[in-house]
Amino acid sequence: MRIGLYLAAAGLLLSGCATGPTGHEVLAGGPAPKKSRLVMYRISALGLAVQPPYTVDGRPVASSTPDGFVVCDLNPGPHQVSVGNMPLNVNFFGGSDKVGITLRPGQTAYLKAEPQPGLTIGVITLSEVTENQGRADTTSLHKLEGSCI
Repeated sequence: MRIGLYLAAAGLLLSGCATGPTGHEVLAGGPAPKKSRLVMYRISALGLAVQPPYTVDGRPVASSTPDGFVVCDLNPGPHQVSVGNMPLNVNFFGGSDKVGITLRPGQTAYLKAEPQPGLTIGVITLSEVTENQGRADTTSLHKLEGSCI
């Protein structure tokens, strides 16, 4: 009986994690010619139930699922990226859920999403990391289904 409960609990926990091809498989190449690439990813399963959507230039792209990343090939230039956290939720530990980023042709930029405690429930914050750090972090993460601009 206990084994069945443990297996059911493990299944529920894993169902919230990303599945699909890994970063090692997907991110081996660069962006299309005259394009830029933006990769948003989340490692931590902390706050597993908190999975607000990433938005790029005001359009929803994909959920901020733990162990997952989303890839957007975009036109070079300025872009606004955010996480659709619950309104009126206060983040007590700093960080921002909105980032402005200017992409250069051929560039791949990485934004790391991290859960933080909030007033009512957790919030997800974004921070830009180096390309080396982003590549290392996303190697074993799974690609999320998303709809980029």
